[in-house]
Amino acid sequence: MTTDRSAADPAAHTVADPAEPETMTTVAGRRRWWPWVTLLVVVALAVAATTVWLMTGPRSKSPEVSAPDDLKSAQLALINAPGVHYTGNLTGSGKAPRLDVRVTNAGVAYGTIDYGSGKTLTYLAVGGKAFLGGGSDAWIAHGVTPEIAKSNADYPVLLPGGEVLYVDIAVQLKPESLARRLGPIPGRSELLTRGAATFIDGQTVDGLTSGSLTTYLVSGRARRITDPTFDVTPMPMTADEVAQLYRELRPAVTALDYAGDTGSTVTVALSWSSNSCGPICTSIADVTSTPKPPVAVNVPGATPPVDDIFVAYNTVITSGDAVTPHPECTGVMQMPGRGTTRLTCRLFISGGQPANVVVTLRPVLGPARADVLVGALDAAAKESEDRAKCTVTSLSETATPHC
Repeated sequence: MTTDRSAADPAAHTVADPAEPETMTTVAGRRRWWPWVTLLVVVALAVAATTVWLMTGPRSKSPEVSAPDDLKSAQLALINAPGVHYTGNLTGSGKAPRLDVRVTNAGVAYGTIDYGSGKTLTYLAVGGKAFLGGGSDAWIAHGVTPEIAKSNADYPVLLPGGEVLYVDIAVQLKPESLARRLGPIPGRSELLTRGAATFIDGQTVDGLTSGSLTTYLVSGRARRITDPTFDVTPMPMTADEVAQLYRELRPAVTALDYAGDTGSTVTVALSWSSNSCGPICTSIADVTSTPKPPVAVNVPGATPPVDDIFVAYNTVITSGDAVTPHPECTGVMQMPGRGTTRLTCRLFISGGQPANVVVTLRPVLGPARADVLVGALDAAAKESEDRAKCTVTSLSETATPHC
């Protein structure tokens, strides 16, 4: 009879299949090592991924890299501002008066120049012309002689060249013009360098210098801008604030027909005798006008043309102890910018008393030119309103605004 040995003898099973216990031991060992192998693979993949991210992924920028980008953002903020309110100082003359002025994106400006102790001049710029007005003390603090200060008092005066202490405020602080000067012009090789540091809002801030301007940025915004002639803090205005400024300025611009015109000098030769007339007398004043400054180029045999000017005249009669203006002999006349015009006035002298007549003259802007400036103000208001609806996203001067 045949016997199944493997079933009858357990020992025989062990001898007949000696590899079976070894195989089980090896599999168990592999199972113990498998979690560690998996962990090592995961760590290796993570290290590789981190290395790739560090090489190609986003990184925080260094100050040298981020500064131009922050400055660009500040420039665009000024370009897109409907207007900017500047406070600071005019530093070019060594006097450093306090400046407080608002400048719209259309170049209209209005504010004050303060020398302290009530010595304040009012600044107004519109239509390419700039005016200063204030009392005699303020004009003297500004640097003019007492005689000129007296003649400038009470009315705004047209500024020759438009500059105040070497600064054309309306032009140089026009938001877009100033913004483009804060950094190198696109396409050129100018450098942006580190300027002197200053202290703003409890922290030290490095300046960024381009050309003559140094800008101090806080949170991506221009907080201070310096130049050899000014040191200002810019505060962007809203469209509503700019619109309100235009409304405030319209009466002031309308009244500029009495603003002093510094483009000509006028003199008077008065002909009159208090002993040969009365009670009705006649004064004759020959008013001569000469352009100022004198014409630089003279052509032999030719006289350059000069536009007409307006002259405000005032007649005061002194009789005994009474000093009174004479309303019938006070007003504004139009005359050639170069030449002589005669003023004739009838005077009433009561009681046959001896009298003295004084005629004072002051070249003024005149109603015609004041009307032109009112038109320029209205056009600027419309320009500011339209530009407030549009946004510029590029520093390129040819960039198209998004409206």
